[in-house]
Amino acid sequence: MANFISRSLPADIIAFQEVSGEQAVREILPNGGSDYDFCPVTGYKVQRLVIAWKKTLGEKISCAIEEAISLPANPDDKRPRPGLAVTLKIDGKLLRIMDVHLKSSCVSPFDGGNLEGTGKDCMILQQQVDPLENWIEGAAADGARIVHLGDFNRNFWHELRDQRPARTDASGTSTPRAAGVLSRSLFEEVADGQPAAADLKIIDEHCQISDAGQALCTQAEIRDLTLPETQLLASDNYLGCRNPVGLDHILVGPGIKSDGPAEHLSIGHLGGNKAGTPNGKDQLLAISDHCPMIARLNF
Repeated sequence: MANFISRSLPADIIAFQEVSGEQAVREILPNGGSDYDFCPVTGYKVQRLVIAWKKTLGEKISCAIEEAISLPANPDDKRPRPGLAVTLKIDGKLLRIMDVHLKSSCVSPFDGGNLEGTGKDCMILQQQVDPLENWIEGAAADGARIVHLGDFNRNFWHELRDQRPARTDASGTSTPRAAGVLSRSLFEEVADGQPAAADLKIIDEHCQISDAGQALCTQAEIRDLTLPETQLLASDNYLGCRNPVGLDHILVGPGIKSDGPAEHLSIGHLGGNKAGTPNGKDQLLAISDHCPMIARLNF
């Protein structure tokens, strides 16, 4: 992981999901993380979040665990992970970043993952919509520029291509939902343009691999890939990661522009587990089941 990051991930800010904490992140950053500052989730179960940024980039104003996204009123077995938000001052401007790892197993309306459905996972993800929207609506109140990113466990491209209304009563997403009305589209709900200062846009995505691989990535935004297609895209010569596309996104608010699409980086053979010999001494574990995404942002 350390070699991959130093070789292939030239980022000033890195948002991690599914890590044990700050110390684990330090161990995979150059120079033991001495050139970075950190905002970590602490004390919450497992699969924690950490945001790291180069100290030379700017000053930390705040670091907050967003407990509302973990649905604290739910019983423990129905509580997903919290969000993590850091505010930095860069060249006199405020940048606020929210890192999330939302409820899994409710990925796409094209594979039966109906957000308004009665499946346990989709019902939990449905409950995360309001806390996410509340954070977004308040995040820009002090003039900060907003980046919302991470593992949403939801294919926003499929939501945008779903021909059904974004809500079960067909009302517009910029108005409050009436009691009993459910959302079919997490993205359209939280990025409803209100308030204008927090009108989030999704950055286009590209796969940093061959033309054939990019063609599959494009198809993945339009429809649910077949199992052989997903396996090909996840193979060593393509992206390498078990969950190659459709779960991770980068959203930006007004005043932030991207130099081109966000790139899904290939991890190649590092995305596969190798059993090794019977004694297990040469066993190799995948560095991640997702491929990292990288984008250059200007604000």
